[in-house]
Amino acid sequence: MVRNMKEASGSRFASPPARLVRRIRQRKQPVQERSQATTETLLEATLQVLVRHGYPALTTTKVAERAGVSVGTLYQYFPDKRSLVTALKVRYFGLMVDSVLEAVKQVEHAPFDISVRRMLSALLAVKRENLELSLALRGPMAEFDGAGFMREISQAFVGAVVRLLERSMPSVDEKEKRAALMVAALNGAISTAVFEAPNWLSEPWFLDDLVSLAVGFARQVRH
Repeated sequence: MVRNMKEASGSRFASPPARLVRRIRQRKQPVQERSQATTETLLEATLQVLVRHGYPALTTTKVAERAGVSVGTLYQYFPDKRSLVTALKVRYFGLMVDSVLEAVKQVEHAPFDISVRRMLSALLAVKRENLELSLALRGPMAEFDGAGFMREISQAFVGAVVRLLERSMPSVDEKEKRAALMVAALNGAISTAVFEAPNWLSEPWFLDDLVSLAVGFARQVRH
């Protein structure tokens, strides 16, 4: 059975950031509580169909059947299967960004290594809790606009790292370029874990090594 989309804390997805919402080609905005519930049901059903059948076999008919609503009801909210998957991606990536930024905020005055550990720990938690979704979205990400999504997410993470460098290592030159390189390296390692060795996401050594990678790089460029 497919688990519901989760935050690391176990609650349902938070609202995605406004900068990502514009990507959802949604016909009817879920303002009322009933409409919000219908949207959530449709997204849960989309995830379940994706995990079970894959993106090529995903259809609005299958999603509607899984959600227990008519196809006409689905079309009131989403015009096609692409818009359903886009909404899933927005929720997922929005959750990653929010989790990382909140983690950084909680350790606002901590040393660089502690801040980085908290940030990476939050990110790995989201990856663990939504592993099936990560794997299910791999195909759709390659098919349409995946680069655009990853660019926005990377920019958000780079911004968080830049703030950490400004606070902890103000003497580092070209902080944005250094932060971008650090994020790229960390993202590569985490992506390898997600798609090739998911058990790494729960291993203490993996978090330790990611922190060592980030801290070692930061100390090197500081000198």
